[in-house]
Amino acid sequence: MPSNHKLEKEQFLKILSKYRAGTATPEEKQFLDAYNNSFDARENVLENMNADDKEKLKSSIRNQIMADVKKDQENDSLKSRSYLAKPINIKSNGKGFGNTPVFNSISLIRLISAAACLVVVSFAAYLFINKGAVNSALDNASARNSLPITPGVNKAIFTMANGSKVVLDDEKDEQLIYQMMDSVNEPTEAYNSVVTPRGTQYKLTLPDGTKVWLNSASSIRFPSSFTGAQRRVEMTGEVYFEVAKKAQPFIVQTEIQQVEVLGTHFNINAYSDEAEIKTTLLEGSVKVSGPDQKANILKPGQQSAITLSGYFKGITEVDVEMVVAWKNGYFKFNRQDLKTVMRQISRWYDVEVEYSGTIPEDEYVGKIKRSEDVSDVLNVLRLSKLNFTVEGRKIIVKN
Repeated sequence: MPSNHKLEKEQFLKILSKYRAGTATPEEKQFLDAYNNSFDARENVLENMNADDKEKLKSSIRNQIMADVKKDQENDSLKSRSYLAKPINIKSNGKGFGNTPVFNSISLIRLISAAACLVVVSFAAYLFINKGAVNSALDNASARNSLPITPGVNKAIFTMANGSKVVLDDEKDEQLIYQMMDSVNEPTEAYNSVVTPRGTQYKLTLPDGTKVWLNSASSIRFPSSFTGAQRRVEMTGEVYFEVAKKAQPFIVQTEIQQVEVLGTHFNINAYSDEAEIKTTLLEGSVKVSGPDQKANILKPGQQSAITLSGYFKGITEVDVEMVVAWKNGYFKFNRQDLKTVMRQISRWYDVEVEYSGTIPEDEYVGKIKRSEDVSDVLNVLRLSKLNFTVEGRKIIVKN
């Protein structure tokens, strides 16, 4: 296999053609993969092009990707893949949607691969002519991003009523909770807590058999044993519940609201940096009460919203798959704005997000695995013409 600096443009295009036709040798595929991987630094390469060339390149990439997407859709090959859709532009006057383009769901892996291949083709001649400048750009990018920001992990901190703590980093470690409570013979009314820091998540089973999933930056307080007329827990952040059916009502208390059930599946999003506390019912029935104590009954597929000031905004039908996507290992967006998207990314990857310039009013539709490194997620968002700079554990968003 010829080295990069000796490779002629015609040879490169021939290899790429074989790759797309499925006839490339393993060595040729490895060569193209190496080229694709090098393009995390393509923004630095773009700095050496004039504005007209940049726009022509971007237009070419977008057109070819959409052509490939259309071909994929005709072959009905998207059903089992990870999806991403282009953002929907909104009128800036806020009075409604403009000529909203039809948004296409496409494979995350295919999209990145297609974009990478197109960038390689478009830059082929440029690379050979300006090899020194490109190598310098790649070196600089490597130095800045030498430590990739990896996805969150399964981990939590268990704190007993007496202050004893233990780190849980495996689902089976939840047995330690009960061993510790038994060893100190805690009173049944003593409350313990499990906390998931930013960049972590955890699943555990409460003493009554109720299963709970904690998203990152969340917590739950529960007694050593559920006795008396009620089963009461307290939570912050986001928690998904599968409540064990018992005669005693199961009550979830947040700072603003109370949810009461007997046995059901539901999700509560009560992050302090979100504008509303949202309770979503998947199965059964729940009763949601705000500070005014007025009860509102939810049916499966419905979501209630209460502002942080305690105002009950109402009940709406929602995409429950999107609401609990985090529990199932995905980010899923359905017309969410950029800041909502970035808050989820910030919590899961434990990064700070900073904005520079005017933030677009785009809405996003898509599905991405939470197991991807943050760089892969940002590469997808870059297709909406946003620029992202990663400095340590800070992501700077530029329009």
